[in-house]
Amino acid sequence: MAPDAALAQDATLAPGATLAQGAADPTQRSIVLPQMVVSGEKIERPLEDTASSVAILPAEDLEDKSGAASVADAIADVPNVLYTGTVGAPIIRGQDTQGPNFGSTAFFGGTIPRATVNLDGHYQNYYEYVFGTTSIWDVESVEVFRGPQTTSQGANAIAGAIIVNTKDPTFEPEASYLAEIGSYSRRRTALALSGPIIADQLAARMAIDYSGRDTFVEYVNSNFDTGDADLDFRSLTARGKLLWEPEALPDLTAKLTYAFGSANRPTWESASRPYDELDNATLSMPSWEQRTHTGIADLSYAFANDITLFNQTQYSDTHVDRVTEPANNGSAVIDQNTVSNELRLTLGDTESTLSGMTGLYLARTRSKDTLHIRGLSRFDDEKQHAGLFSEMAYRLTDRWTLTGGLRYQRDHILRSGTSSYARTALDYDESFDAWLPKVSLAYDVTPEVTVGALVNRGYNPGGVNLSFASSKYVTFEPETVWNYEVFSRAKLLDDRLILTGNLFYSRHSDSQRLLPDYLNGVQYGSVVVNADKAQSYGLELAVDYKMRDDLRVRAGAGLLKTRIGSFSNAEGTSYEGNEFGRAPSYTLSLGMDWDITPKVRLSGEVKHTDGYYSTDENISAYAVENYTVANARIGYAPREYLEVYVFANNIFDKRAPAYLYDDRSAGGIVANMIEPRTVGIGVKGTF
Repeated sequence: MAPDAALAQDATLAPGATLAQGAADPTQRSIVLPQMVVSGEKIERPLEDTASSVAILPAEDLEDKSGAASVADAIADVPNVLYTGTVGAPIIRGQDTQGPNFGSTAFFGGTIPRATVNLDGHYQNYYEYVFGTTSIWDVESVEVFRGPQTTSQGANAIAGAIIVNTKDPTFEPEASYLAEIGSYSRRRTALALSGPIIADQLAARMAIDYSGRDTFVEYVNSNFDTGDADLDFRSLTARGKLLWEPEALPDLTAKLTYAFGSANRPTWESASRPYDELDNATLSMPSWEQRTHTGIADLSYAFANDITLFNQTQYSDTHVDRVTEPANNGSAVIDQNTVSNELRLTLGDTESTLSGMTGLYLARTRSKDTLHIRGLSRFDDEKQHAGLFSEMAYRLTDRWTLTGGLRYQRDHILRSGTSSYARTALDYDESFDAWLPKVSLAYDVTPEVTVGALVNRGYNPGGVNLSFASSKYVTFEPETVWNYEVFSRAKLLDDRLILTGNLFYSRHSDSQRLLPDYLNGVQYGSVVVNADKAQSYGLELAVDYKMRDDLRVRAGAGLLKTRIGSFSNAEGTSYEGNEFGRAPSYTLSLGMDWDITPKVRLSGEVKHTDGYYSTDENISAYAVENYTVANARIGYAPREYLEVYVFANNIFDKRAPAYLYDDRSAGGIVANMIEPRTVGIGVKGTF
């Protein structure tokens, strides 16, 4: 197994996950909760030695998620993680991870996400992240980090990081399959094959996953014309891997990965009043179709004295079509490619007195963007990133461990072009750099209980966007955050009970906030401004309890309080003291897995989300009420190669808005809706 991509062989878990099944026989269940191992901070370590607030979902738990096909489906019940619709990126601790530039501002100013999905080392671009999908088929684990991760991940991780590790080739033949149908013409087909090409030296793995469904929104305006836009959902993921462990060089591991992903999404799945009828009176709804090719080459060499050298080189190419009717009403084409290289050296392990890693990351992304609306807008964009980073853990005694990390990050952003909406051409050329320290101290109260504290700094570079109201380009400064946390980890009752908790306080400087851009009281798009100060604090708790050999209960809670400091729009309206938009005060989840018989398993989870404002303006007309969603799944597995299951998501068919915004063509406020009740049936198995 390649050291860089592999997690520990033990399964890991997170709030909302299900009980790990034995790889050999799905009817055999573990009598204890498995060891949790974290890999997303560039070095593998147990959860009890990890200060960051992280939720981990292993392969076995992902496979049992009720009707889940994507990472978004799988992590929706993680505390302090919020999705405000069926299309988009998550909100983590009140921070919109797609960044301050989104919607129309993303095209005119370029994109600067606050977090991303790291898939086998590939940092997904904005369009993959927001309008694509990340399949959980044939995935080894998903790790959701809450809070700044820029020390280990670099730029675009000030809000957190989502790490996805797919399965590597095996030297023993194996295969798996899945087929599923359900509501709204839901369909999904997936297949994975793995095995040796040269015994014990060269192995290959192939995985493919297709899923789709019809939109649940009906467009009722008699003047609505879909044109070439496709408002239904579809996703295709295909991946091939070669793993080489040459007999002549036993310390060398090489891995080559090719991945293809394509997806189609509407911009929103939104409804006009009354929202629960799921009708929309808008005149148009653009769709987004994107496809990405990615190649990754991994090399690692294990030297003596627990020293390992890793190198990962990757290239990706993305093509995006924004389709509108008529075509001159906002159709767009984006072509983007990224090349990167990360060199990393690790030493020691979790049992060593001194362990850690150091590395260098270099990347360049180039984009060509073309938009057809009220004329032509064209932009060329280039972003260059460089990060030199290191983290070391030192065992002061058998109970005390001190961990220190530091990253120097430099980002160069160039964007030039012209737009019919702007009075002048854009010629933006700026560099940003930051020192990003991280320090944590952990104390083992007992062999089963660890407590500690963490301090780290996060950063996101500055940028530019276009004010439609003034027809001028507006720049904004980089944002930074100092994050302070205390944490606890416990494995009790002979490893049947796992408790985790992180209490955090984050102080933001020059926080990048997106505000509506008004002219004479009429909104013309949005513009990013810097709030001098902002703060957030809260708590993340998770409980996982194996009550009996056949019954497991899990629960999670996320508490959040936010406040924006000095903050006003272009017209001088002050929003000081407001809450972050899309920042619920609490999220609660409760789940259960019950093996009714050795072959029949019932799983279910309930998540409750408190109400929140849709934007930083905190306008009551755009306030979202609290809502609760319940899911359930029952499966029958008479053999390892066959399981038949039935699932129901949003069992009580809650028709709840998750985000409210103004659509003048629809005649007022519309709402992004959570997905209504979905039922389905599927079959899967392994060989």
